[in-house]
Amino acid sequence: MTKIQIPDTLYRRLERLARLTHRPVEELVTRALEAGMPPLPENLPDSMRADLLALERLSDDELWHAARSVVSAEHSERHEALLAKNNAGTITESERAQLAQLRQEADALMLRKGYAYVLLKWRGHRLPSLAQLEAAA
Repeated sequence: MTKIQIPDTLYRRLERLARLTHRPVEELVTRALEAGMPPLPENLPDSMRADLLALERLSDDELWHAARSVVSAEHSERHEALLAKNNAGTITESERAQLAQLRQEADALMLRKGYAYVLLKWRGHRLPSLAQLEAAA
């Protein structure tokens, strides 16, 4: 077990919370750290993990660029068209494969954007609100 030093005032708060919740201080500290720390990409598939780990080496400006990236209009239009064909039951097997690929790319982009925002937050930046993000879209 590793020991860390924390301010006495914080430790007293932890002790009080431990008494109130009938939990050990160590458990409360562990829970607080787990809740407050960003998820890391270690448990993701290799292809996704490599992309997210690469974000960790970017400058703040590059992270903002990654966080604000969007799917191209062409990609989005094709995805919508394939979804409509899928819903109508008129999609071909090759189109179904293309739809799956487009979906995978969109998911990867959302994961990349989310992790970029997590890194920016942990680097001390103020993130935009949901309303600000929606207005920018």
